[in-house]
Amino acid sequence: MRKVCAKLVPKVLTDDQKARRVETCQERLDTCEDDPAFLDDVITGDESWVFEYDPETKRQRF
Repeated sequence: MRKVCAKLVPKVLTDDQKARRVETCQERLDTCEDDPAFLDDVITGDESWVFEYDPETKRQRF
């Protein structure tokens, strides 16, 4: 299963918001380097889900 999501981001950010965003992204990158499975545990509040499957396999199961 693969989930695709998008989040609206304000175009104009204050310097503090930009700095916090860089800091947060760097923390996530560091965590991913230390533990590659980290992203497997990330849960978002997005309501859009896209399911990917092989139609051939699905037909064989039914």
